[in-house]
Amino acid sequence: MKRLLACLVILTALAAAAAHAQPSAPREIAGIALGADVKDLGQRLDLSKAVPLWDKPYLTRANIQPTKGFRTGYVLFGNCANPGKIVRIKLKYQDKDPSFFRSTGRTLTTRYGDPKPLMSDQGALYLGMAWKFGNIKTGVTALLLEHAAGDDPEDTEGTSIRLTDNAMLDLEHECYEKSRQKEPQVQPSFPLFEIKEDWLLPK
Repeated sequence: MKRLLACLVILTALAAAAAHAQPSAPREIAGIALGADVKDLGQRLDLSKAVPLWDKPYLTRANIQPTKGFRTGYVLFGNCANPGKIVRIKLKYQDKDPSFFRSTGRTLTTRYGDPKPLMSDQGALYLGMAWKFGNIKTGVTALLLEHAAGDDPEDTEGTSIRLTDNAMLDLEHECYEKSRQKEPQVQPSFPLFEIKEDWLLPK
């Protein structure tokens, strides 16, 4: 009887552990990994045209070189806390068909569990699924699968996938904010005259 009870306790503990177990966070796609140094990916990235983001200067964007299975893509890497380390990977798949989005979503759901569905003001023209791994203490890695439909001059149509190391991204932002505190605030050099409301609006 004692042996039976002990077995039941062990089985219950294992079942609880399995219920709370979370799949390992994805860190790599198409041979490019979060946290990798862009210097080691010279053949995969167009670093000659890499530029900082205008609204987030602590991050630099570099487009990927032509890669099988994907139309376009880019990485974001830090230039403050961890210079050159990749914090985000975004790739747009070659296959534009909505059925590809659905089948890829099913595969990821099987692998990582139920996603959080995403909505957009584009209505049926946009579909999205999001997964998050980790927590505030260990850092959060986010996986995002999106599909956009319709004619778009910027050719955003199709399915894209994005991996982000939010912990590394936050470190870059914090590093940048600390560096700004040490420097005098830059004042606009133009115009020299006092602006009015119509200056802020198109005409």
